[in-house]
Amino acid sequence: MMCLFLFLASYFSNFRNVQDLSYLFYGTLLGLIGVYLIFAMGIKTSIHLLSMGSAVGYFIVFQLIYNVSVIPLILILILLSGLLASSRLHLKAHTPKEVYLGFLLGIFTQLISYYML
Repeated sequence: MMCLFLFLASYFSNFRNVQDLSYLFYGTLLGLIGVYLIFAMGIKTSIHLLSMGSAVGYFIVFQLIYNVSVIPLILILILLSGLLASSRLHLKAHTPKEVYLGFLLGIFTQLISYYML
């Protein structure tokens, strides 16, 4: 999966019209690297919520790039993230700490990739 995200990020960075999509893929790649590093320390993280956090983080970055308001979309994504998180908790697949960690990691890696690139 990480190789796929690296390929997509480098591919989209070559096209001017969709170059900002590379931030999404680089940020998600960075998030997956973070998840695996955290897992090596014995801490489990929700990859489902990492992807939702990445989507929220990407649209925050999108707002910064184009100076447009996509707040309703961000709020809908946060609501859907909450539904996904509650389902992961209900199924006892994760603890609240793992869910929050995945979501926040997704948001912050998008912001980090934007400011690094």
